[in-house]
Amino acid sequence: MRRLDGNLTCLYSQKQFRHQRAHSAQKVAALFLSPDRALLLSTMFRSTLAFFLLCALCPAEVWPTYRHDNRRSGVSPSSLQLPLTEAWVHNGGPPQQAWTGPAKWDAYSSNEGLQSMRNFDPCYFTTAAHNLVYYGSSSDNALHCLDASTGEEQWQHFTNSSVRFPPTLVGEKAWFGSDDGYIYCADALTGKTLLKKQAAPSDRLIPSNGKLISPWPVRTGITIENGRAFFAASLLPWKTSYLWCIDAKTAEQAYLTEHQGVTLQGAILAGGDRLYIPQGRAAPITLNQNDGKKTGTIGQAGGTFCLLTEDNQLIAGPPNQKERDEQLRIADPKSGKRLTTFNNTTRVVVTEGKAYLHSIDNLQCLDLTRKAQLETLLNTQRAALKNLDPKVETTLAQIEALKKEISKLQTQIKSCLLWTIDHPAPFELVVAGDQLIVGLDNQVSILSTKTGKSLWHAPVKGKSYGITAAEGRLIVSTDLGYIHTFHFKP
Repeated sequence: MRRLDGNLTCLYSQKQFRHQRAHSAQKVAALFLSPDRALLLSTMFRSTLAFFLLCALCPAEVWPTYRHDNRRSGVSPSSLQLPLTEAWVHNGGPPQQAWTGPAKWDAYSSNEGLQSMRNFDPCYFTTAAHNLVYYGSSSDNALHCLDASTGEEQWQHFTNSSVRFPPTLVGEKAWFGSDDGYIYCADALTGKTLLKKQAAPSDRLIPSNGKLISPWPVRTGITIENGRAFFAASLLPWKTSYLWCIDAKTAEQAYLTEHQGVTLQGAILAGGDRLYIPQGRAAPITLNQNDGKKTGTIGQAGGTFCLLTEDNQLIAGPPNQKERDEQLRIADPKSGKRLTTFNNTTRVVVTEGKAYLHSIDNLQCLDLTRKAQLETLLNTQRAALKNLDPKVETTLAQIEALKKEISKLQTQIKSCLLWTIDHPAPFELVVAGDQLIVGLDNQVSILSTKTGKSLWHAPVKGKSYGITAAEGRLIVSTDLGYIHTFHFKP
C-alpha cells in the first residue's frame, strides 16, 4: 500500500499502514482538541471536527474486482454513511447480452418455463478505486472510466467486441477481457494501453447476436491471484477451450492448458489452491491454480451465479435448467457432495458465518455455521437410526433415544433463523459492514444486517443487478444500462 511521507513514497504492509494511520489520527486530533482549544470549541463542533479528521485519514474501501474479491463474495467491510443522495446517473445504453435467455422449452423432458443458466452479463457491473468508476460495455465494445464524484467520462478504451465484465484493478492497472478473443491491461488513470494479448488461437470472428465475436471469447474476466492473471478463452463445448495463467507484472506465460467438452463462461473464482469456473448449463469445473489441470466438477451445482464462502465452500445455482424451482446449493469442493440447499432463491450473500437470502416472500438471515454443524449431527443420528432394527427388542431404547435427539436437533436447526421480514425477491444482495444492500425492480434499499430493519431506499431505472459499495458511495447498475451513484452529502 502506498503512503506519501514528505517527498518520498514508501511501501507499507496493511498492518503498518493501519498503525501509522491511527497514530497520525491521534496526533492531529490532539493538536486541534487540546485543552486550550477546547475553551473555544463547543462539544458538538469538536466531535464533528474529530469525525472528519478521522475520515480524511481513513481511506474508504475500494471495490477492485467483480463482486469485490476473488471469492465473488459481494462483501465489503466498510458501511456506508447514511442517508445517501443521488450524485449522478450515467446511461450506457441497453446491454447486449451474450445469451438472450433460456430455451422456450425442453421437448425431450416435456419441461416448460426453463431458467436462464447463462445470465452473467445482465447489466454493466462496476469496479471502483482512485475516485473513479469503471465498467465494460457489451453495447459499444469499450471499457469506460467515469469520475466517481461527477459521473463525467474520463476515458474510453475500445476493443473489437463486447466487454462483459468490469476490469480487475491492481495498483494503477485495469485488466479486462473482450469477446474479440484478447485480454487487455490499461493504465487505470489514463486508459493508455499497457498490454494487449491474444487469448484465442486465431483472429477469426464469427457473427453472434448481432455482434462479431471470436469463437474463443474471453468471458471469464481477469482474476488476479498471488501475482498471476488467470483467464479463459471459450465458447462451445465441442471446441477446445484455453485456460491461461500469466505473470501480472511481466505478462510472461506461466502456463496454457487446453480443455475439451467445457464452456468456460462466468467470472473465475479463486480459493485456496484452486480455481472455479462456471459453465452455465453444466457444473462448474475446478482446476489447480499451479498448473491449470482440471481436478473435477462440482456436480451438485450449476449456473453462473457462484461464490465461495469464507471456508471455500462453493455456492452456485440454479443446479440445472430443467427444474422449475429456483435453487442455490452449497457443495464441498473436495468431494463435490451437496452440503445444503437454499430453495426458492437465486441470490445469497454470506459473511461471518451468516447467510442472507430470499425465500418465497421473505428476506431472512441464517446462522449458517451453526446450521451446518447441526445438520451434520442430524445426518449422523439419522444414519445411526437407519442401522438399527426395531424388531430387535434390545435396540428399542436406543431407537427412542435417537428419535428424541433427532427431534431436538430439528428444533435447534429452526432456531438458526435469526430474523425474517416480508420482502420482494432481490436481483442482487451485497453486504457493506453492518448493512445489507438489496437490488430490486426500480429500487435499491439498505437494511440492517442485525435486524433486517429498513435504513434507506431510493428509486432507480430498471432491475438492480449490479451493486458496488466503494469509497463511501453506492453504485447501482440496472438491466436498462443505467448506472446510479449515491453518496452522503453533509
